[in-house]
Amino acid sequence: MPLVKAYPALSRRYGEVSCIAGLDMKTSEWIRLYPVPFRTLEDAQKFRKYEPIRARVQRPRDDRRPESWRVDAESIEVVGPVLSSEHEWAARRPVVEPAIGESMCAVRNAQKENGTSLQMFRPREVLELIIEDAETDPEKGRRAEDWAAQGSLLGSADLQLQRKALEQIPFRFLYRYLCAADDCPGHRQSIVDWEIIALYRNIREQEDWRDLIRTKWFDQMCGPDRDTAFIVGNQHQHLDGFLILGVWWPPRSDQLSLGDLSDV
Repeated sequence: MPLVKAYPALSRRYGEVSCIAGLDMKTSEWIRLYPVPFRTLEDAQKFRKYEPIRARVQRPRDDRRPESWRVDAESIEVVGPVLSSEHEWAARRPVVEPAIGESMCAVRNAQKENGTSLQMFRPREVLELIIEDAETDPEKGRRAEDWAAQGSLLGSADLQLQRKALEQIPFRFLYRYLCAADDCPGHRQSIVDWEIIALYRNIREQEDWRDLIRTKWFDQMCGPDRDTAFIVGNQHQHLDGFLILGVWWPPRSDQLSLGDLSDV
């Protein structure tokens, strides 16, 4: 079951692709699927978060991270409805909650010991959502335009009209937080969730767009009434470079009433 989709990136080998992270619904074990050309999948294949999928996978030769699988994009199949967020996310909790680990500091230790590269944990305190300038790369921009143009050779006229070059985002979004480890020195990590980029693109013409993003991704998603957990993953070429792939933010479980639970 997919939990997060990273904003697409251009690969010299695969073109425009996304990295997908999720859980085996039977074991709650972490799975990384790559490369997923999400924007060019067939409409029936374009899965959403918390929507069970099935696909043919194999171990990649060039990625030793234990959670990584190379996916055959043509085999991706949606096999179930999106798990509902109704009743305080009750349908999602049995799958996701068992996968929550201890802390970011524990993740770093586990990466050194056994190669762990995907994990989830509840931060002790989220201190700040940071929005800072990011450099754009003209060469990557040209490659994105070339890729979009080449795609017109592969599809219908309608697809050609829809295909747009991948946009480079001139801002970086980061969380600064303390994890649950007693001796945590603090963490500052970039957020690569496609959803925060989509929100930025939808509201960037508004003068207060920075405030609107902070309201959603800090005040609401990391608020005191939420059972917030961060989903993190490292980079193939930088194993010690962990990024925030997404956020789990159901209502706090200690706020659920017996009436809420009896309705599930």
